[in-house]
Amino acid sequence: MEALTVVVGLDGSAGSLAALAAAARLASLTGNRIVAVHVVRAHPLVTTAPVSGAGALAVADDEVTDRSHLDCEVALAGTDVPWQFEVRHGDPVTGMARAAADHDAICVAIGRSARRRFPRGSRSTVSERLVDRCDRPVLVVPPEPERAAPHEPS
Repeated sequence: MEALTVVVGLDGSAGSLAALAAAARLASLTGNRIVAVHVVRAHPLVTTAPVSGAGALAVADDEVTDRSHLDCEVALAGTDVPWQFEVRHGDPVTGMARAAADHDAICVAIGRSARRRFPRGSRSTVSERLVDRCDRPVLVVPPEPERAAPHEPS
């Protein structure tokens, strides 16, 4: 029997790293596999931006993509969890929902921002929009609390 899939959204944030760790624990306990997905956002200004501006956006996207892949390698090293890394392009919510459907995922794990940027009344965060749009269970994982260094008072 083929292992079931947990899709994880990665964007280099502390929340996405916490989601990857939670998905790794879940996959390890249940014998599932992980598909880590990094969605490169479409940049509407690229078509009107000067070449140097468009190039800078592309370089920044490549750096975040490489960092997200490296995060997977580091976080999943030493585990027995099979995994793969995918890059998709466009809206993160659409990309994650499509990845979940494409892989027939049992759930999607996504990080929650440490700070809400919008008032409670708005539903504009990626995690909230994904919960509304995805036809799979969505595990929204908060970032790990920052701990004071041992020599610093808390």
